[in-house]
Amino acid sequence: MKGSSDAAEPDAGVATQPEQPSPLPGEAIMSGSAPVRVPSLAILVAISTLQPFALNVLAPATPVLARVMETDYATIQLTLTVYLATVAVTQLFVGPISDRIGRRPCIIGGIALFLIGSVMGAFAQSIESLLLARVVQAAGGGTCFALARAVVRDTAGKDRAASIIGYLSMAMVISPMIAPFVGGVLEEAFGWRAIFIAMVLLSAGVLVAAWYALYETAPRGASSSFVTILRGFPILLSNPAFLFYTLTLAFVSATFFGFIAGAPFVVVETMQRSPQVYGLYFIINAAGYMFGNFLTGRYGQRFGSMKLVVIGTWMSSGAMLIALYFALIGPWTPLTFFLPLTINGVGNGLTIPGATAAALSVRPDLAGTAAGLSGAAQLGTGALAAVIGGYIVELYAPGLVIFMLVCMLAGLTASRFARHHEMRSGGE
Repeated sequence: MKGSSDAAEPDAGVATQPEQPSPLPGEAIMSGSAPVRVPSLAILVAISTLQPFALNVLAPATPVLARVMETDYATIQLTLTVYLATVAVTQLFVGPISDRIGRRPCIIGGIALFLIGSVMGAFAQSIESLLLARVVQAAGGGTCFALARAVVRDTAGKDRAASIIGYLSMAMVISPMIAPFVGGVLEEAFGWRAIFIAMVLLSAGVLVAAWYALYETAPRGASSSFVTILRGFPILLSNPAFLFYTLTLAFVSATFFGFIAGAPFVVVETMQRSPQVYGLYFIINAAGYMFGNFLTGRYGQRFGSMKLVVIGTWMSSGAMLIALYFALIGPWTPLTFFLPLTINGVGNGLTIPGATAAALSVRPDLAGTAAGLSGAAQLGTGALAAVIGGYIVELYAPGLVIFMLVCMLAGLTASRFARHHEMRSGGE
């Protein structure tokens, strides 16, 4: 729209009107009568990478930790499971809180919590104290992970937000790719406590950067009642477009988490290849997701978030059908296993940023709550998928691909319903 509406935020209901050119990070916009500076992409990347880095960096040290803490490997694996579950739960609450008191204090507090948890981990003497440290770390990291996306939606229209989230996701993929290598090097050279010390230094640097470079972006005039803010949950959950975009995110993410849990067993135990072979092919798979993120960042604003989701879900579903063919008919090798999954990764790189931006745009005035709900659904479903994938693969290795295909088809179905409801509400 033009004319007098130019000064208004596109915040009422579904953000469906044509968008004005969105500001780039570092520029200023108007929020009501007050100017708001847009944080740079660099600071948003730094904030967002704390959570995935901490999730993956400890993995190489888990066998050593099992010996040091005098416990079994399954118990040590709780350092990952508890971390992921805490991130999911945290996002349910931090979104509404940030809608009430602002993004900046919540993110600053989240980074500080992450730093405190890292210090606790460095001094942990038992499995109980180590798990407590991981809970504190995850609460801080989950806060940052969710609210970085809310900041993007505060300062950009829906399609521009999808583009920025694409670039943000592309940069973030590097973090879990290099984290296991960093953790392995630190553990071998200095011991497992050095991993936590490194996270202390990392979070301290991010905290200083955020203190000076992160600006408040939450919409002005938010409700003064926290109880009223919590009413955003039923408002969003009763909105079909939000619900189905969130389900799309959850099911598409479930394919990845199921893959993470089961793929090492497939490659090492079933195909009798070395862990190094798995690591090499995993990098190729991650590169596919990064390429999808790049395409989203480059073309997201041109095509729109809805079209990104449509293309991405169909591409990933087709790739999983190809993966199923090789798993059942053969030849089933690391190449025929990972190549379709790399194409699936490209599709997911289109779908996840597009669906995230669309979910947060259903009610931009509740962007923080939406970010928390959608993020919790992603990680909660992902944690469940990881358990199922790890269980299935030991019973029947090709069952992992079947499970991933089912999740992907569920995501495709949810995206179709989301598109239907958004178009019926006057969407693109």
